Amino acid sequence: GCRNPFRISVDSKTGWLFWGDVGPDVGKPHPKRGPESYDEFNLAKSPGNFGWPYFIADNKSYIDFDFQDSISGKPFDPLKPENDSPNNTGQRFLPPAQPALIYYPYGESKEFPAMGSGGRSAMAGPFYRSSDFNTQSKFPDYFDGKLFIYEWMREWIQTVSFDKEGKILKIEPFLPGLKWVHPIDMEFGKDGSLYILEYGTNWFTENDDAKLVKLEYAKGNRKPVANISADKVLGAIPLKVKFSPVGSIDYDGDSLQYEWEFGDSQKSTSSDKYPEFIFEKPGVYNVSLKVRDTKGK
Repeated sequence: GCRNPFRISVDSKTGWLFWGDVGPDVGKPHPKRGPESYDEFNLAKSPGNFGWPYFIADNKSYIDFDFQDSISGKPFDPLKPENDSPNNTGQRFLPPAQPALIYYPYGESKEFPAMGSGGRSAMAGPFYRSSDFNTQSKFPDYFDGKLFIYEWMREWIQTVSFDKEGKILKIEPFLPGLKWVHPIDMEFGKDGSLYILEYGTNWFTENDDAKLVKLEYAKGNRKPVANISADKVLGAIPLKVKFSPVGSIDYDGDSLQYEWEFGDSQKSTSSDKYPEFIFEKPGVYNVSLKVRDTKGK
């Protein structure tokens, strides 16, 4: 009953299975063939028939079609699906179809307006359980029991909250201020951080903006972020270079201390904010910067 399930996630507490299902490319319903296409997010609490290729979305029925004579029959019955294909070597009468948890077409969805509009590529998971992790960097309990869903084409990430029966309580955007570039995979690591793989802008090519992002929750004082720039990056020796930490930031507004390290055979350190260093031997050098705030992070 699945067309193109991608990705798949399991709730460690209930054993419920979630997945995204990418639908066909049909922009409008056809009176002799069936409904427009939808992408789906599905929930399986137990084995079941999830519709495809006879039904889509909330059990919208396709129409039985004779490809040899191009004659349309009746819509399939979601309560009594029947596979009468001459190529069927399995069960003829199938279990009743189960509707999708969330479904949406190319246009705006009346049932699920949070899905937006545009191209479609539904991806589900992970499902977050706070008890699965025992680290300071794990996500806060606010996300406990929530399913992360994301859209490769529409480039958003959202969370879905449920009641004990698996009914949707709320769909919320996740970090809507960040720009995602075709997110294609998400997993929580053993440290409780969320790792997000971004495909990049263009299809089937080496994208400069493809990247792996680590989201680590920082309770209380947050870690500062270091940034390095230099007035020159190559030249004849001896090469005098002036470095700058402009762009380094502490999100809590604390003042920063700087520790520079210039590697290779001329290894040296400096605590100056704008150090100058003379490279006297040819080669490739590693330069690193550590920043600490006044609270020791």
